[in-house]
Amino acid sequence: MEAFSMAVRRRIIELFQRGLEGDDVAEIMACSPAAARRIWQRYREEGLIGPRPHGGGHTPKLTDEQKKQVLGELIAQKPDAFCRELADDLHTRTGVRVCRQTIGTWLAELGYTRKKSRCVPPSRSVRTSRHSAMPGSTPSPACATATIPA
Repeated sequence: MEAFSMAVRRRIIELFQRGLEGDDVAEIMACSPAAARRIWQRYREEGLIGPRPHGGGHTPKLTDEQKKQVLGELIAQKPDAFCRELADDLHTRTGVRVCRQTIGTWLAELGYTRKKSRCVPPSRSVRTSRHSAMPGSTPSPACATATIPA
């Protein structure tokens, strides 16, 4: 959940200063009564309007540049790798262990898409795309280069 903007916080404080109750302020500002009361309480006790600082969490082990470089190299080597495979390869290369969800988040942040190749046969049980290849059709040029040499 994102913190309220400074303008919203100031408006909440202003409404409380006019004598309105927490439920009325919450209704006017379309927020929960508890959130409105917490903003008002912090203002009264500490004189602060802004949100509290982030309470913790893990410190990043890789910078954005390191993520971009390492993930770019891993994707270039294995363009169709699953996030779990990329996480294992990242651990092997850098010693940093992350889960597959983190890899997915990082890929999205860095602008990488997770589109699989069309070299797989069409599903027999469900239609996945109206443009899927028909059985017996010629593979695309990308598929032809992906075959294992004899």
